[in-house]
Amino acid sequence: MNIGINARYLQKRSTGIENYLKNIIAKLKDTDKSNSYTLFFGNDRQVPDYALGGNFTHDVPDMRTDSQLKRVLWEHFYLPKQLKKLKIDVFHEPSFISPFFKSCPTIITVYDLAYLFCPDCYTFRNRAYLGAMLSRSVSTSEYIIAISENTKSDILKHFRVPDNKVKVIYCGVNELFKKTNDTLKVDSIRKKYGITKDYILNVSLISPRKNLIALMQAFKNARQSGRIDAQLVIAGGKGWLYEKIIAYAKSSGFENDIIFTGYVTDDELLHLYNGARLFAFPSVYEGFGLPLLEAMACGCPVISSNTSSMPEVCGEAALYFNPKNLAEISEAIDRVINDVGLSNSLINKGLEQVKKFSWGKAAAQTLSLYEKSA
Repeated sequence: MNIGINARYLQKRSTGIENYLKNIIAKLKDTDKSNSYTLFFGNDRQVPDYALGGNFTHDVPDMRTDSQLKRVLWEHFYLPKQLKKLKIDVFHEPSFISPFFKSCPTIITVYDLAYLFCPDCYTFRNRAYLGAMLSRSVSTSEYIIAISENTKSDILKHFRVPDNKVKVIYCGVNELFKKTNDTLKVDSIRKKYGITKDYILNVSLISPRKNLIALMQAFKNARQSGRIDAQLVIAGGKGWLYEKIIAYAKSSGFENDIIFTGYVTDDELLHLYNGARLFAFPSVYEGFGLPLLEAMACGCPVISSNTSSMPEVCGEAALYFNPKNLAEISEAIDRVINDVGLSNSLINKGLEQVKKFSWGKAAAQTLSLYEKSA
């Protein structure tokens, strides 16, 4: 069987789609030696070495893909021709927007419907494009992979699609993320980013959907109460409308204790998780919430929003709050930092919870869908 995968997102820094794709491909390379894979890349960035070798080959177009318009042309006109030319039996589109001209059975992965649930986080043009393209992709695909039951429920609610067409395949946790005793490396990371106290960690793209202003307000309230003396570390790249979030931090009165690291490597992230007193995830809407599991795998106690997919992912291994209630967020921070018993309980429950999620299992389930579709 010849399997094609849109791998353009592997050329970007770590995002949700890139992490998903990188881990799925790694496990397929380890476990599936009988099928042939072609990874389709744009030519605006270097093809990563880890994606190639064995029964994996790649296709890079002659046309440029260094602008949004050129990428749209690549995806909807170039790709279908190549899929037909290379006799691809099934094509996996991990960005959930499949080629307009279909030349073989297609599977799409849908992470969330954030453009519907958080419309203020998208431009009108992006909402219109996503709505039109996702509606078409959902109807023309053989199968739809949803990364949580919550995402599947959202799909069934907003699109006319049969239940058995939407398959839930959970994300896993990269084996890199684990408890470590490398205090020297943790201390080195703290020094690099100016972390001088115990710290609360958040890992997310700096954008309105992540509810970071509410987290900073709750942190400020907890600090002003005198019950905690900690810093807030936000690790992640800049997203849409990030300026308002940075501006709030500068005007909060705790500018020196709210630290934005920018993009961090996986190795740096590992040690940030291991050094944190707690991990706070106040997002208003998520399709999964992979950083929750990464934090748990590193033995970091988790507090989380009680909305969308977060309770599904965390189970009983997190202390939940209403993301729109600042008092609840502040109280959760206070409780975990000052209650050692609660903190240890969350750590132990988290280490058990992550065992339920595996990229190996996700890859095997994905391969099963390839076989059913071809």
